[in-house]
Amino acid sequence: MSAKLHILILTALLSSSGLAIASNDSSKSSTSPAKSPAKSPAKYSISCNDYLVLKETDKPVIIGYEISKHKNGKVSAAEIIADVEKIGPELDAYCKVNKDKTMWQKIKSVF
Repeated sequence: MSAKLHILILTALLSSSGLAIASNDSSKSSTSPAKSPAKSPAKYSISCNDYLVLKETDKPVIIGYEISKHKNGKVSAAEIIADVEKIGPELDAYCKVNKDKTMWQKIKSVF
């Protein structure tokens, strides 16, 4: 894996971790006792059709972001890179056959 790809994955990982921390901090300071409704992961996922048209250099970044989001940002960069290398080829094959599904459905089935 190239150095540029490592940097892109690390950037995605750090930004998703920062978002997870910020959302946890803001939920603690909320004065409203009511909880917000749970968000469906599929609602924010990328469809396989959209995934397949991405540039090859962008695919690992998107996969890394989805993995980090699945693990709530509590994962090391080395784990993300290993998971991306493992899931990438499986995801490509899955999406070529299941264009109407989301890439999240395949990632979720792997974990």
